[in-house]
Amino acid sequence: MKVTNNASYALIAFGFHVLRGYGEDVKISPGQTADVNGPYVGEMGGGSCHVALVGEIVCHEAPDNAEGFQVAPGNPLSLADGDRGITVRYCDDAPEEHVTLWRARDPAPVPSL
Repeated sequence: MKVTNNASYALIAFGFHVLRGYGEDVKISPGQTADVNGPYVGEMGGGSCHVALVGEIVCHEAPDNAEGFQVAPGNPLSLADGDRGITVRYCDDAPEEHVTLWRARDPAPVPSL
């Protein structure tokens, strides 16, 4: 999924899948767009495969409107469609407790930024 950061501060985004867990944290600087994947699922054809997240979202500081979704300190955004989704948070907010616990028990945890 493409995530555009139109806020004045950096954001952290990661994809998730209900059964497979959480993808890597991606830091997105103000004014930048980044690709955010779901969790790693294995190798295929010599490359890394991740749960696919389709679509694009824009995040900003203002309340949700036609221009995008609000992400502010202490107010993360979590969107899901069926068994997969994405979470976007302010860069200095602590990682979500359930994500930290899942990553701690995963045999190959992905550290939070």
